[in-house]
Amino acid sequence: MKQKSLTERGQALILIALAAVGLFGIAGLAIDGSAKFSDRRHAQNAADTAALAGARALARGEPLWGLEALDRALANGYDDNHVSNEVEVHNPPITGIYADCSDVHFDCNDYVEVIIDSNVNTFFARVVGINQTHNHVEAVASKISENNNFNFGGNSVVALSPDGCALETQGNAEVTITGGGLYSNSDAACSYKKSSCAGVIDVNNDDGSQGTITSVGGDELNVGCMPQADLATGAKQISFPPPYQEIDEPAECSTNGTKTNDATTTTLTPGYWPKIPGNGGTWKNHIILTPGVYCIGTTLGANASEVITVSGTFGVDPGVFLYFKPGGSFTFNGGAGVQLWGNHDNTSPYYGFLMYLAPDYASASPANCKINGHSGDAFMGAIYAPYCNVTLDGTSDPTGFQSQIIGYTVKMAGGAIINLTYDANTSPVWNIPLQVGLTK
Repeated sequence: MKQKSLTERGQALILIALAAVGLFGIAGLAIDGSAKFSDRRHAQNAADTAALAGARALARGEPLWGLEALDRALANGYDDNHVSNEVEVHNPPITGIYADCSDVHFDCNDYVEVIIDSNVNTFFARVVGINQTHNHVEAVASKISENNNFNFGGNSVVALSPDGCALETQGNAEVTITGGGLYSNSDAACSYKKSSCAGVIDVNNDDGSQGTITSVGGDELNVGCMPQADLATGAKQISFPPPYQEIDEPAECSTNGTKTNDATTTTLTPGYWPKIPGNGGTWKNHIILTPGVYCIGTTLGANASEVITVSGTFGVDPGVFLYFKPGGSFTFNGGAGVQLWGNHDNTSPYYGFLMYLAPDYASASPANCKINGHSGDAFMGAIYAPYCNVTLDGTSDPTGFQSQIIGYTVKMAGGAIINLTYDANTSPVWNIPLQVGLTK
């Protein structure tokens, strides 16, 4: 009978010990790894809510906004004790794209960053020399402060397109702006473009001092062809679509207006109109709008032999509010005397407006709107067309535009005279609600 070798004794213990280490490693991976993952998820939630709390407090103008963020992190179990966790709050952020305060596409001071570093003690992983695991999470929240008096910085002409040559002066146009500047929201190098030295553009403040053309991107001007205005580039871009509240569709969109004719005129009453003028031969060349709210489905316009006026005395008697459904547009192509003025009842929700073109931002491209003026044309009240390419070919009338003009792009062209006067005291304002949200 063969005897077992004494050298084989104890081998099973070694194998069991090695297997135990492996089992502890697997248990450490499963249990300690799960604990690390759970802490990371919890830390991320804590950072997200802390950043939102800080941004909300910052938007409200609270001086202790940073404590709001720290308190929210504390409520979620991260007390910045510098042992098990550290919590940092920054405004502006110190990491990522929002730390670049030179970027014109945003204001770095509108962002709050929360960074949480946490340590998680292990149990089974200690066997293999891992006593702690570490998590690093970041969150960035943005804020938009409430503003119930937003008026695009008091600029009389505003081009909202975020790119391209959004604001242009072409041809021999002689443009005089009084009471407010020009603003281009584009980040392109040709935010403001004047391609020739023909014509004049003169921008003036209310006090007679030289006004300003402000752009996010650069300007494209011929050397020696500076407009009579100061130039300011590098403005912070307005987010597009803009953050303010749009006007709701008026009730008049649910009720048809009425039309009556006499020998030479067509008179309309407020209400819904698919377009003005409508189809058919029952429309006269002179259209009179009685005061009130008009809801227009598609287009409003006048050709060379046509006249559109409001009944009454220009700018004195009650006016109209022209609301265009999304995708609507206007074209005044040398009408024989267009006289339109807006609502100047300061108790009305439409105070200061003449035309309001509800934007259809879902459309692949903006509509086209044009005023190719006649010497007798005059417009009073804001023309709001944020998703329309607006072309102004002048009116040659001293009154011209007593308006603020807001378009997707704005082009002042042709060889006529464009006189535009802006009065912030009689112009509409937009409401921007307090808004916060996570960006990272």
